[in-house]
Amino acid sequence: MGNKSTKSRNACRGTIDTVYKQKEDHFKQLKANFTSSFSGRSFTSVSSHQSTYSVSRPWSRISRRRWKESTLTLPYESSKTAWPVSQLESYFLPEFPVTASINEKRFDVLDEISKGAFGKVYKVKDLEKGQIFALKVLSKSKIISENSVQQVKDEVQVQRVCGHHPYIVSCPLHWQSRKRLYIVTKFIEGGELYSLLTRYITLPVALVQVFVAQIALALDFLHNAGVIYRDLKPENILLDDVGNIQLIDFGLSKWLSYGSTTKTICGTLRYMGMNF
Repeated sequence: MGNKSTKSRNACRGTIDTVYKQKEDHFKQLKANFTSSFSGRSFTSVSSHQSTYSVSRPWSRISRRRWKESTLTLPYESSKTAWPVSQLESYFLPEFPVTASINEKRFDVLDEISKGAFGKVYKVKDLEKGQIFALKVLSKSKIISENSVQQVKDEVQVQRVCGHHPYIVSCPLHWQSRKRLYIVTKFIEGGELYSLLTRYITLPVALVQVFVAQIALALDFLHNAGVIYRDLKPENILLDDVGNIQLIDFGLSKWLSYGSTTKTICGTLRYMGMNF
């Protein structure tokens, strides 16, 4: 009996050892297959060959930064969160795209026209088209310190939407660099209506009627588009080469829905009513 029990235990132990041996061999084979399948991948081996993955990261269209090739092609790197622009640049997006390296070289400064609260206006020449434009260069730090970010963005948006009107100065181009904003507008040769009034003191009634009619048409067009101008004065009315008016400076303009009102006191003090 004792011999039979011993033989039975030995047989059972041999069966268990065989099963464990088979499982051990199976796991070794799985490990070998797993290692061999990933040994050539670029994200597990520093010395591996170039990755052939089709996963890629698109180039940023709004930032001057450019991703490294490894960031664009590797699956792990391409899954990381992208920060294409700095916080200072993001304040003025999307109205002011980041394309300074291209546009700054495109214009040649000819003369300084005027100076404002946030920057200067220059007479420039477009080297690509050979045309003359007015270039407004604004300081980001001054705009932010005066809490006027939305004001500048609205100014560009109004001119972009309404600039096709014959009595409103168009804005064909605008962009930003690290520290400045750039707004390109049509250059008006005739100067300000204020200069004309200062020189001649009084104007013929027929000429005044033409100016008033053109100003009214421009303001009516803005109102129909949902824009209130809020800074009408002779300094903001230019005269082109044939004597027609051109409305400029939409810094105080505001989009307003039908029936809404504003409570902001704004404008130029010398042209404001006595009740203010």
